[in-house]
Order: sequence, then structure tokens, then C-alpha cells
Amino acid sequence: MAIYTYVGRDVLDRRRKGKIEADNEELARELLFSRGIVRIEKLKEDKPFFKTELDFSFLNRVTLKDILVFTRQLYAMVHAGIPIVTALKVIKDQITNKRFKQITEDLASHIEEGGRFSTALSKYRNTFGNFYISMIKAAEESGTLEETLKRLSDYLEKIEKLRGKIKSALFYPVFVLVITTIIIGGILVFVVPTFKTLYEDLGGELPALTQSIINTSNFLRNYIDWIVLGFVVTVVMLVQLRKIKQVRYVMDSFLLHLPIFGELILKSNIASFSRTLSSTITSGLNILDALSIAGETANNEVLRKAIDGVREQVEKGISISVALSRYKVFPPMLINMVAIGEEAGTLDEMLTKVADFYEEEVDRTVDALTSLIEPMMMVFIGGIIGFIIIAMYLPIFKMGELLK
Repeated sequence: MAIYTYVGRDVLDRRRKGKIEADNEELARELLFSRGIVRIEKLKEDKPFFKTELDFSFLNRVTLKDILVFTRQLYAMVHAGIPIVTALKVIKDQITNKRFKQITEDLASHIEEGGRFSTALSKYRNTFGNFYISMIKAAEESGTLEETLKRLSDYLEKIEKLRGKIKSALFYPVFVLVITTIIIGGILVFVVPTFKTLYEDLGGELPALTQSIINTSNFLRNYIDWIVLGFVVTVVMLVQLRKIKQVRYVMDSFLLHLPIFGELILKSNIASFSRTLSSTITSGLNILDALSIAGETANNEVLRKAIDGVREQVEKGISISVALSRYKVFPPMLINMVAIGEEAGTLDEMLTKVADFYEEEVDRTVDALTSLIEPMMMVFIGGIIGFIIIAMYLPIFKMGELLK
């Protein structure tokens, strides 16, 4: 979000100047016009030489759940006949997230000054996203804001539930692996050296298995700082590399080829794509804009690139089902349902059915995965700890050889 300094004239030809916050110059001009500045004489981005404040906005990140609750409350109040400005002010007082509270207050101020709700939302495109803003804009033009808010609430609730399922499926094994690593690291760093001292006092040659565990313990104790530093650097590098589109594509392609997890990721993305495309078509957006928004909301670069390719082919006059069939990432069921929807003129309904189907598939996959992972992780943890214990107690069974 950039800050622009402006000088202009209002409808009464009075000179006005000040600063405005916007994502880009085009949006800044649109916002100024909505506030009564009909002629802009000067508009320049304000770039300070030094930042005097540190940015801690990530501590108050606006989540999908925050937007879901916001949309639900806004729908309930609009449905009850409360003016949108009043509704936004009431909602603002109930929000605990400082950044989101400030955003809601600004939305209310903008509308109170005569601006449109969608224009106010576009100032915070990174928070609400193109899909949300496009839906509201289409609702304003068609006069169906209340209905659209209801549809948005339902959509966000399903997407939030879907993401929650994926997170729960991935969180458990990651959490167990982290705890296992800490426990095993603690044993190797603090417990094994005690056995090492005992066996050194006894003298003699240790079994190869025991010696390998002791060598591992020595390595960890001597290079623990470098190991931690290397891990941190690796994570930072992966995060930075993921910002490069080509690298992100390779990473996401690798994720899709993972056993079980790859199928889960693909199903969740197809469900999200189908529901987004259905919602945008239902709201009255043309198919090209709907595909663009659906591509932007995809969480996988492979799928996003495929959707962009589908859009380009549809723009040339090819049907959606044929365009989808040219990319292996799209499952046959999606392609067939889209083909039926195109022929019957019920594309949005068919896409909703596809989304419902794959969301149920995600539920079943997550349940099966959870029941499978739990015993596997227990065996894995028990096996490693058991291996270390056997290795460290092995010399005791050969005590006669060690006592020389």
C-alpha cells in the first residue's frame, strides 16, 4: 500500500490537496474522484528516504476466518434493514484485530463520504482478494448486495472448512515429527554422553551399533550451533525461493506427486476452483473474468498455470470442457460435469456439485489419513527410541568382554 500526495479541484472548483493511501496510481485517482476531486492537477507517490517506523502488521494479519465472521455479521445487519455504514460501525466495535478494526473504520468512512463499497474494499485488495471485491462490485451493479453477502458467507465458510481439514491432516504428522526430533535430540545430547563416560571407564571395544550412536551424539554436541543455523538458513532460503514463480511451480509439482498427500492437495484445490468459478458465474461475471479470479485464488502454481491456459483457450472460442481436457491436472469428473453443464446451460450448478463431491472426498481422505498416520507415527517413534536404547544397552550384555 503506497501513499500519494495530490493536488486537485473539487466540483465547486475549490483547490484541494492532501495525501491518500492506495495500491497504485490508477486506484488513487479512482478514490479521489469518488471523494469529489473531479480534476487532478498533481498526483505523486510519497517515498520517504528512511522508514521511521517498523512494520509489525504481520502480528495483526487478517485471516480468512476474520473475513468470514465480518461477512456473516454484515449480511445479518443488511438483511435486517440496517444501513451499511451503520452496520460497519457496529461490526468495527466487535473486532479485536487492530488492523482489521482500522480497515473496517476506513470502509465506513469512505462510504459515508459518498464512495462505493467495492471501491473502498479495493484499497485493501491484499486483505479481501479480487474474488470478494468482484462479487461486491457485481452486486452493487445488479442491486443484489444482500443476496451476494449471503452467498459470500456460504462460500467463505466452505473454503474455511476445507482449509481447516487440510491443515489438520498436515499438522498432526508435522507436530509429531517435531516432538520426536526434540526428544531424540535430547536423548543424544544429554543421555548418551552418560553411557559414553561409563563405557570409557570400563574400557574395551564397543559394538559398532553403540559406537555409531555415540559418534552421532558427539557430532550433535560439537556442531549443534551450526546445525540449527543451517536449518534456519535452509528454511529462509526455501521461503525466498518460493517467491520465484518458476521455483514455486517446481515445488508445487513435487507436492502433487507425493503419495496420499498429493491427491489430498489436488482434491482440495479442485474443490476450491470449482466453488469459486461457480460463485463468480452465479454473480453475473463473464466466464473470462470468472476464470481469472478462480486462477488467482488457486493455492497451487501448477493448477494456477493450467487455469490461465484454459482461460486463454476459452478466449479463442474453445469450450471450457475441451480446454480443461488438455491439462492432465484436471480430473475426468470435473471435465465431464463441465461438459454436461455447458450443454444444459447449468454450468454453475454442475460446478457446485463438483465442489461438493471433492469436499466430501477431502473429508474421507483426511479421516483415512488420520487413522493411518497415528499408528504409523507411533511405530516410527517407538522404533527410533527402541533402536537407541538397544544400542546403548548392548555393551552391558557383553560386559565380560569390556572388563579387561
